[in-house]
Amino acid sequence: MDLITRLFAISLLSILGMFVLPFSASDDNVFAEVETGVDIGKRAAPFTLLTLDGKEIELGSFAKDKVTLLVFGATWCPSCRHEIPLLKEFYTEFKDQGLNVLGIDIQESAKKVKSLVDKKKINYPVVLDSKADVARLYKVMGIPLNIVLDKSGVIVYKANRPPDKKLLKKLL
Repeated sequence: MDLITRLFAISLLSILGMFVLPFSASDDNVFAEVETGVDIGKRAAPFTLLTLDGKEIELGSFAKDKVTLLVFGATWCPSCRHEIPLLKEFYTEFKDQGLNVLGIDIQESAKKVKSLVDKKKINYPVVLDSKADVARLYKVMGIPLNIVLDKSGVIVYKANRPPDKKLLKKLL
């Protein structure tokens, strides 16, 4: 092949590529899988923890098709104790509309946690992260840490304060 023929073939392939490639790449991300992780925009990383009475709660089943508020904390934390009344209010007001609240106690005994649950009359489930494995997974740096998952399990809020009611209502 001479030089001119080769240049013509390369040019022709380049021109065809400019027209064909844009049509073969799909801009439709509707079916794109959301990556699992622990940051906003990611599908919440799965975990299984035990309730105070020894039952397993697996996040995927617990949060399926529900807006879910995960709250990492501890009994000794004043800010954690301070937000309990608001969390109880959220749960009472929105549970029938599909809100789940899950308290996740980090590295404390079931006896100590149960005492606080009884004293504060906590009306939502509380699980024990005895070895802080889930806290490490979710990069908990300070408590309380509130994480809101939408109905598809994607993290939409992550902060050291509870979300406002407007966000929860919008998601429900």
